[in-house]
Amino acid sequence: MHNIRFNNIDYNCRINETVLEALHRQGVELSFSCRKGSCQVCMLKCDDGTLPDDAQNSLGELYISKRYFLPCICKPVSDLEISVINRHQLFSSAMVYKKEFVSKTVCKLLIESDKITEYKPGQFINICRPGEGIVRSYSLVSCQANDYYLELHIQLMENGELSQWIFNELEEEDLIDIQGPNGHCYYQQDNNNSPILMVGTGTGIAPLIGVLREAMESKHQGEIHIFHEAGSKNDLYMHGLLTEISQNNSHIIYYPCVPGASLNNGIYTDSAKRILADKYSDFNGWLVYLAGSDSMVSNINTYVTSHGAATNRVFSDSFDLKDLRENSAETNEKYTNRKTDNKDSSTCLLSEVSYPEPDAEIWAELEQGKKLTRILSDFYNIVYKDEKLSPFFAGITLQRSVEKVYLFLRQVFTGEKVYIGDRPRNAHHWMVISDELFDYREDIMMSCLRKHNIPEHLILRWREIEESFRPDIVKDKPWNKIINGVEIPVEGFEELVLDSGTLCDSCHGAIEVGEKVRCHVRLGTVYCTNCISTNLTSKNQDI
Repeated sequence: MHNIRFNNIDYNCRINETVLEALHRQGVELSFSCRKGSCQVCMLKCDDGTLPDDAQNSLGELYISKRYFLPCICKPVSDLEISVINRHQLFSSAMVYKKEFVSKTVCKLLIESDKITEYKPGQFINICRPGEGIVRSYSLVSCQANDYYLELHIQLMENGELSQWIFNELEEEDLIDIQGPNGHCYYQQDNNNSPILMVGTGTGIAPLIGVLREAMESKHQGEIHIFHEAGSKNDLYMHGLLTEISQNNSHIIYYPCVPGASLNNGIYTDSAKRILADKYSDFNGWLVYLAGSDSMVSNINTYVTSHGAATNRVFSDSFDLKDLRENSAETNEKYTNRKTDNKDSSTCLLSEVSYPEPDAEIWAELEQGKKLTRILSDFYNIVYKDEKLSPFFAGITLQRSVEKVYLFLRQVFTGEKVYIGDRPRNAHHWMVISDELFDYREDIMMSCLRKHNIPEHLILRWREIEESFRPDIVKDKPWNKIINGVEIPVEGFEELVLDSGTLCDSCHGAIEVGEKVRCHVRLGTVYCTNCISTNLTSKNQDI
């Protein structure tokens, strides 16, 4: 454990915990967005101490020389003294030259900046409303070779503080604060004949158009296949431009997709993922660009890399930014820059939790559970040795983890009522788990599935099921556990009577409805009457 001194106050940082996670856990309000070291919203300065090398990944030489670092990916190797960076050292002022509504929910901004003069289309910049601390990231559509102004496409977010301000208050000739450019999703000129795949959802088409323009400017000769998936025909807001480009360039093939719609005129009514899987099965030598919803980026990335694409030739701009809005509605969830909606615990009761639809094909592939046991055994053998994941399983045997998750997944895949433990939200209520850590654990599981020869289309469906539980698991601070509709604090023990059955986390026996239990509210462990009387809970009190 290391000490973090911030604003003249000392905070502790646990093993394998980032500086951002440590500060948030202890109540420090600190701006952040992607939590992956991409957007640079959370950047701080190290005044004293040794920074790990990866804490400055993707930062330029100037920032590195000033000892700026990214707390979201910094796991201290020594005590640190850190401070906030003066905003004027990061952001510069720019003027809105033009504001245009290209659809009911997308606004195009042209911005004049004398600071950001070197960039690549497909990268992104951060925008801050002058005088305020709210920061959002938006991708560059403009091409430096041909455009004087920076072009951005802004998706309107219901209750989104910055996008609502941009749509309703920002005017031409107003000043805004910008920082950047950031990101690596831009055209790579390694082979002019390489086929290119581009897939975007919603305003994810914006950086892809930037990449497309750069490729055309560079006279790229290989075929370019560009997919734009949207929730409705009106959301295909660049349909006219992309149709014209495709008609005038035989090597550029455009696939507009509106899943589930009853449309014609060349618009596909299935998802980009399904169309892609039907048409292409070998991506060896391809360049791949993905932008938009995190689930799409994750699923397509899994598909193309398992079908020949080299991982260092896949470039993505995942709209997985942390939702910082208050009272945010969920109506825009499908194609917005939200990955999770961390609801207040008082509004998320167990009665709201539901299982995905059963999947008989997956269960059959798992040999009615026999192969599932082998997969979980391999998976947890890796997890229990992994320095990032093993701390979450202190005091719990590997066999116990395999058994509990086996029953949970059996109920998920079959619909049988065989699992009586906590649902994911309660089971993980005390764990501070980032999107990055969730992805890390998910990738290990996908590797285990491939090791056991699970077909790729079933792996994609398995990943979608895991993604459905992300909002119940990812958080930046512990949630109160909810039992019988009552919130339980996150520290200490509580005794209560259950109105639904569960399993004892000490003797592993069933606990029936109406039995008195003792619950360690931080760890989420529950103990039966016999284990309470033998004082077994004391063994776990300090975990």
